[in-house]
Amino acid sequence: MSERLYYTNSYLSAFQARVVAVDMQDARPAVRLTQSCFYPTSGGQPYDTGTLDGVAVVDVVSVEDGVLHILAAAPRFGVGDVVQGVIDWARRYDHMQQHSGQHLLSQHFFRQFGWETVSVHFGAEESTLDLNTPDATPEQLAEIETLANEMAYRALPIRAYVVDQAGLAAVPLRRPPKVTDAIRIVEIETFDYSACGGTHVHTTAEIAPIKLVRQERRRSQTRITFLCGLRACRDYARKHDLLLATAALFSNEPTAVPSLVQRLQEQSRAAERQIGQLGEQLAGYEAADLLAQGTAVGKATLVIWLSAQHSPDALKAMAARLSEHPRTIALLGSTAGDKVTVIFCRSTEGDLHMGNLLRDSLRAFGGSGGGRPEYAQGGGVAPDLAQAVLDHARNLVMQQQTD
Repeated sequence: MSERLYYTNSYLSAFQARVVAVDMQDARPAVRLTQSCFYPTSGGQPYDTGTLDGVAVVDVVSVEDGVLHILAAAPRFGVGDVVQGVIDWARRYDHMQQHSGQHLLSQHFFRQFGWETVSVHFGAEESTLDLNTPDATPEQLAEIETLANEMAYRALPIRAYVVDQAGLAAVPLRRPPKVTDAIRIVEIETFDYSACGGTHVHTTAEIAPIKLVRQERRRSQTRITFLCGLRACRDYARKHDLLLATAALFSNEPTAVPSLVQRLQEQSRAAERQIGQLGEQLAGYEAADLLAQGTAVGKATLVIWLSAQHSPDALKAMAARLSEHPRTIALLGSTAGDKVTVIFCRSTEGDLHMGNLLRDSLRAFGGSGGGRPEYAQGGGVAPDLAQAVLDHARNLVMQQQTD
C-alpha cells in the first residue's frame, strides 16, 4: 500500500517517493509511488495536478493500493527511481477552501431547517450542493450565509482523525459513513462531524468569505451554488468592477445603478411601443402605395414587392395590411441581413392557394416553405434569386387567374 500523505497533512505540496510501477491507463503513462500527496478525484472533490520530476500530472485515480498518477508524456524515470512530486498548490488550496466550506454550509442547513445534503460538486469556477428540499426561500439562504460567515470568522479548528467501528458511536456524524473499517472523521470543532477522505483547511477562518450565489430547483431538490475563500473574493472584485463600470456609464454612483437601469427599461418599453405604432402607420402608407401601383389580374390586384431593408416582422405587417383590401394578391420578399424571407398572401376573396403557390415557387429555386390558403411564408434561397422567385410566382398567378 502506498501512503496517502494528504490524509495527515493536506498542506504538503512537495514530496519524494520511489517509483513502484509504470503502466498505461487509457493510452497514457500511469505511475504508482511508495507515497504521494496527490489527491485523486473522490467525494465530489477534483484531483490534484502538478508534476513528477517535471512531467505534468494530468489526472489522479484512486486504486486499491494507492493512487495512479496519469502523466501527460512518457516519464524519463523507471521502477525503483526516486522522483520529486510537486502539486499545483493554488488548485489544491482552492479545493480545500470549497470542501471545508461545504461541510460548514451543509451542517448549518441541517441544523436550521433539517435539510440533508444529498450530493456535492466542486467545479473549476463554482461549487454546488444539492439539498433534499424542493423549496428554499431567499430569506432562508441569507440566514444560512450570515451564520456560516459568522462561524467562519471565529476561526474554529478543523481537524481530521481516524476512528474504528467501536469509537464511531461517540461521533455525532451528520451522515452515516460509507466505509466500515477505519473511518476518517473531519471535524469542525464541536459543530460538524463528517466521514470524509478529502483535504481541508486548518480553521474556518480560511473558508471566509462565503457567498451563496444562486439556487435552482431540481425536481424534489434544491441546488445551491456557492463560493468560498479566494473564489468569493475574486467574484466580489469582478462584480465590483462591473458595477463601477456600469455606474460610470451613467456618470453616477454605484448605488444609483438599479434605479437608473429600471428607468432605462421603462423608457425602452415606451419607445418600443411607439416604434410599433409608427411601424403600423408606415405599413399602412406603404401598402396603399403598393396597391396604387398594383397590376390588375382578372378581378384581383396583384402586388409584387422586394425590399432590401424590411425585416421579416415588417414584411408580416405589410402582408396583414394588404390582405385587408378586397381582391388583393400580394407576393412579398425581403433580403434584409442577406437572408431571404418570402410571404405570399391574399384577401379572403378568391380561391388561389397561397401555401401551394409559395411552396412551388420556392422549390423551383431550392427553397422551402408553405402555409394556409390565405397566407404562406418561406425562404432558403440565395438573396440574388429572390426576385426570380417572385417573378416565377407572378407567372403562375397570371396563368391561374386568366384561365
